[in-house]
Amino acid sequence: MGGPLNSGNIFEPAVAGFFCQKCGNDCLSKSGESNGDFPSCIKSVRIICAEKVGPELIRRAFEIGADGVLICGCLIGKCQSLDGNAAVLDHIHQSKMVLKEMGIEQGRLRQEWICSEGGDSVRDIVDEFAAQIRDLGPMRDQPMGALRQNA
Repeated sequence: MGGPLNSGNIFEPAVAGFFCQKCGNDCLSKSGESNGDFPSCIKSVRIICAEKVGPELIRRAFEIGADGVLICGCLIGKCQSLDGNAAVLDHIHQSKMVLKEMGIEQGRLRQEWICSEGGDSVRDIVDEFAAQIRDLGPMRDQPMGALRQNA
């Protein structure tokens, strides 16, 4: 199964992007998300803290059609939750093991530390990750999920 193709027959991935509300909201606003000047392949989800994105949520994103999952949390030492950054790293490690068992390339999951002033850097991160997912190609043997249908 292939992902959505644009008029030039180029695969456009569906990326689930989880953004911490503390640092992510400002970043997304400054990156142009609200005015449409943001990569359309990403479906952004605002969360209270990146530590809330556990292996089950990551697995579910792939099950419903994501070609890649991006988790953006606060810079090290800037997280509102004392253990937030450590929890994110633990979840990423666990998730990569689950993805390996599912036969999903680990390059389809990415974690980034961002700051609220980093709008342009977030857009660059999303563009770079989307290019990486395009290189990997569409997920195979996955049902057409809500993310892909809305891409």
